[in-house]
Formats: sequence, structure tokens, C-alpha cells
Amino acid sequence: MRTRLLAFAGASLFILNMTPANAQGLGAIGSNYGVPEAAAVSPEQATPRAKSAIPAPGEAIPIPGQGTPVAYQDPKRGYMIIAPADARFQHRGEGLPFAIQSRKGYAINIQVGDANPALPTSQMFAKLEQGYLGDGKAWSVKIAEGEAVIAGLPAGTATYESGSSRTRVVIARGQKSDFVFMFFAPSNQFERLSVEFAWIMKHFRPAADELPPEPVHLSQHEPAPKPKAPLRAQHAPTSIPAGRVARDASSAHDDMQIFSEPGYGYQVEYPGEWKLEKVSAFTNIFSGPEGSPAYDAIIALQNVQPEGAGSGDEAATAAFADLKASLQRDAQGVDFVGEKPVAYVKQGLSLQGWQFVASYDHQGKRFRKWALVLPRPNGTVAHIWSYTAPMERFDQFRPVAEKMLQSLRIDPEQG
Repeated sequence: MRTRLLAFAGASLFILNMTPANAQGLGAIGSNYGVPEAAAVSPEQATPRAKSAIPAPGEAIPIPGQGTPVAYQDPKRGYMIIAPADARFQHRGEGLPFAIQSRKGYAINIQVGDANPALPTSQMFAKLEQGYLGDGKAWSVKIAEGEAVIAGLPAGTATYESGSSRTRVVIARGQKSDFVFMFFAPSNQFERLSVEFAWIMKHFRPAADELPPEPVHLSQHEPAPKPKAPLRAQHAPTSIPAGRVARDASSAHDDMQIFSEPGYGYQVEYPGEWKLEKVSAFTNIFSGPEGSPAYDAIIALQNVQPEGAGSGDEAATAAFADLKASLQRDAQGVDFVGEKPVAYVKQGLSLQGWQFVASYDHQGKRFRKWALVLPRPNGTVAHIWSYTAPMERFDQFRPVAEKMLQSLRIDPEQG
């Protein structure tokens, strides 16, 4: 998998390498606008001035579980770029663009040149799109654009997509320098990996003389964010004794995929070869391909809004009781074990819920179900996560279920 992801990054770097003719008119960024090709990096250039102790005011916050960040400080312009511990700086030489590559499958190209105030960043994006956006070019569609403030500098942002890859471009303007960042990642992992790009942008430190004399504020004309979809939920949970309610075939993908759609209030990763089935407007189930042993290993996510609940905690308590009652009604020989409280603590969000493990008979087979119920941080909706499998296969696919559960991220902004 690591080899495939690095090959993806290398291919992206190659196709986005501008020639001098195509780069004309990009102002301060000059004719070398593009991404350094990984194959051109020599061992002695691989980590220029990389440091595990970061010599800058303040302290960079490590990404959990990734160790101490590394940093590169430019000797002439004075800016500092900090990257996660597993990332590698790649350089082609002084004054040339350089890159950050991660074994997780993303790459970031960085280029710095003298600022050209006569050329707005919007025109720099326009010139870039002339060479790369359109039929038969590197990018097929622009899916987002906007303004930002990066380390105190005014910046423009845009996101492009083509096939299985996405690119996010950030152009920040300092008093003396223009900074261009290009973030590349596979489309099905883009949102998850974007968290690390946002972390790198947050910890980017230009030299003090790059900052404008007055604080930067976003334009009054910045497009308003799109309204969030209303959170979907049903009034009572369904036990789904066999794990599967209905089947709707979908395309298989390599590696991990991410489910993250408006209206559900959560994001979760699942194996690329597994299928996602939207069995209702409120319930999604994930399982292995039909005909494989994993076909009967079902992970389900339901949104439930019990009638009469006045808070998320009340919704979770009612949904937990309803789920147990539904299972006892729909199955035989139900034996509940392992019932206990469970805590969700991620990204500053702390939620308290309940979980159980149950064994039971259904349609002539013995099943085991592991289920947990979590309240949403606001509103009166609860999330139900469950893993169901025939008794003889439960332990075989439990590691997959545990990995998916660990990836579950609740979005507090919805609902």
C-alpha cells in the first residue's frame, strides 16, 4: 500500500510540473512554478535544515500519536514550515520549489518568490487554471474557492479535482514574498488527509517583516457558506438481527474509503473493497463483497430521534433501551453481555453513551452483535453504531469493526 500511495504522489507531482512557457504571467512565482519531481531528490538534499526541536516562538502542537514535528527554516527569507513527524522534506536546491511527502499518501509542493503586488492572487489562479483546468488537462473541475488568512497573511484558496485525485492550492501574499502551497491527495482520502494540511498551514510561520502593518480581515464579499443539510434521524432504532436489511450494489475501491455526507452528522472510514448500502434515509450499513466471508460481517450506523426526548443524553438513553427491546422482539434466545458505559473523546468533543454485546438466534443461525449508542453534542438525536456477524465469524472481522469505530468522527456542527 505504501508503494502505491507514493507512486500516486510522484505521478501527481510529475503532471503538475509547469514548463517555463506555461508559467509566464504568474508574477513573482516565476517560471519554476510546479512541484519538484521526487526522483530528482538526492539523499543529501532530502531533509534541508530539518529539526526535531523547533526554534521559533511558541510551541507546535503535535498531531496525536505522531511524535515530535520536524521543521524547515529558510536561511534567507526566514519563514518556517513545520510538518508531522512522519513527513519528509524534499528539496531540489536553493531557490527552487520543494515538497513535503508523507507515507500516508499525500504530498505538498511549496514555492516561494518575490511578491508582486501589481498581480492580484486572483490573477495568479487564473493563469494557473489556463494551463491546468479543463478537458484533457490535469484538473477537470474546480470544486471550491475562497479567501483565507494564513499566518496573518491574506490568501486565496481553491480546490480542484480530476478522476481519483484532488488538489488544494493556497496562495498567500507577504510584504516581501509570495507563498504557494499545493496539497495533493487521493479523492477518497482527501478530507481525512486535509486535516494534516490544515495543521501545517496553522503552524506556518513567515518572517516578521512579511506581516502587513494592519491585521488582515476577510473580504466583505466572500461567498457565504452553503447551508448545512438538516440532520437525518428516525424515531426508533431497528435491531437488524442479521445485520442486513437490503442490498444496493456500489463500486469497490482500493484501500480505505470515507463516508462523509451532509445530513448524517458523522464521518467514518471503511475498507475500500467493502460496500456501502443506504438502507434508509437514516441508516447506512457496510459489509464485505457478496460471495466473500466478510459479506455477513455488517457494520451499521443509525440516526435515531426518540419522541419526547429533551436532550441528546435523553435521546441516547431512550434509543439504547429501544434497541435492546427491538432485538428481543426480532430475535430468539437473546443473551446480553458486556453492558457498560462508553466514552467518545475526540478533537475536544466528549460524549457519554452505552454499549452492549448480545448473542442470539435468528433465521436458524447464531449471531453476535456489538452495539453502542452515543448522544449528539446538541439536539435530540443519538447515533447507534453496531457490528453484527455470525457467531463463528465475529472474532475474524472484529479488528475491521474496531478500526472503523476508531475512525468514527462526529460533526458537532450539524443537528
